[in-house]
Amino acid sequence: MEKSKTVLIVDDDEETRHVLRLVCEDDGMEVVGEATNGVEAVRLALSRQPSFVILDYRLPRLDGEGASEILRAVSPDSKIVAFSALLDRKPEWADAYLNKDRITELMPLLRSFVR
Repeated sequence: MEKSKTVLIVDDDEETRHVLRLVCEDDGMEVVGEATNGVEAVRLALSRQPSFVILDYRLPRLDGEGASEILRAVSPDSKIVAFSALLDRKPEWADAYLNKDRITELMPLLRSFVR
């Protein structure tokens, strides 16, 4: 049986994390952690090695761009999805980008990495 895909959700807004968790779990993904800032994200990614990291850009303590640099080192196989209301295109530090207004497109985007 194929190992389930795992995801780490990083956003400082609790409601956003909750919605992302529901969307991911509804599609059969295992949420292995939730972080409210980049520092927590790095710690969780190091121990959990998620398939995907859904990473907000504006975060307290360590923003998405800074966190992504460390995430690449501690969890090199994780795909990073920049998830932001501020960005209007994929930043260089991410594997993919999704505007928060387009949350319904999240699962098709993650599935595109599985092929």
